[in-house]
Amino acid sequence: MPGAKRGYALLGVLCALALALLLTTLPGQKSVVNAQQPTPLPATATPVCVGTLPSRVVLHERARVAYSDPSPLNVRASVGTSGDILGEIPAGGVFFVLDGPICTTRYTWYLVEYHSSSSQLEGWVAEGDSTNGYFVEPFPLGR
Repeated sequence: MPGAKRGYALLGVLCALALALLLTTLPGQKSVVNAQQPTPLPATATPVCVGTLPSRVVLHERARVAYSDPSPLNVRASVGTSGDILGEIPAGGVFFVLDGPICTTRYTWYLVEYHSSSSQLEGWVAEGDSTNGYFVEPFPLGR
């Protein structure tokens, strides 16, 4: 089918010409293609709460309850140890960080969302304290 091959070749040439016309800048018009590289945003440091451990949790990323203490982590309705306990996240439980940090006298707090086969929680967790160490740690990438 020599005619069919020529037809496909002609179609390819026409497509290439059409693309070239679309990408060509006409006098007085702006280019369709933006060849500029995006400007990187400066890194934003996580605020440090005075009197607490340096924060290791990243906003809008996953984190988990540290294995260093087998106790589950309380999820509270509000910031502070007086907030009602909504539930617990077990050691190794992975959650998503929605908001924070909020500083209190002894703790750095984050609003988190946790899903398990038996529950779904959204509330505030403390990252750790200078006496007992970190309750929460960044979740390793690629897992």
